[in-house]
Amino acid sequence: MTPTPASLRGIGLIEILIAVILISIGFLAAARMQVQGMRFSQSAYFQSQAYFLAGDMIDRMRANPLGVDQGAYDAVDTTDAVADPNCGSTVICTAAQQAQQDIFDWRQLFQPTVDVNPLLPGGDGSAANGQIFDRGDNRFEVTITWFEIIDGESTAQVQSMFFVAETV
Repeated sequence: MTPTPASLRGIGLIEILIAVILISIGFLAAARMQVQGMRFSQSAYFQSQAYFLAGDMIDRMRANPLGVDQGAYDAVDTTDAVADPNCGSTVICTAAQQAQQDIFDWRQLFQPTVDVNPLLPGGDGSAANGQIFDRGDNRFEVTITWFEIIDGESTAQVQSMFFVAETV
């Protein structure tokens, strides 16, 4: 047998090991990007849910301007219990009772029940919550707070919307 020149020899074990390591690093980076993409997608979903919840209450307040003028929506917090006034299509309610119904219905979207999961996740032993602040001159702030797991820690996220109510 004739010896083969060094330039014609096959791939050595070290070259294969280095190639496997480089490919493994690439796959790990791709997997991390997938996980980050899923987390950002979930975060965007939660932000859109918070926007929906804030917009829902703003629409309820715009539909009841007399209740807004009477202060029925001032200093609302969904962590506070609210009685159901049972306003409906067959029961005629005052503006204050309609505001209480709006707050009761809005609160149900935050509180977990046996049949329904809340629209936003809670954390640290508390549910997500919504608040309404009267900022004066018919200006209101609707704030939604929920919790997301970021880097292994439960972190509060807050989204606020401002609007000006019409006077009656």
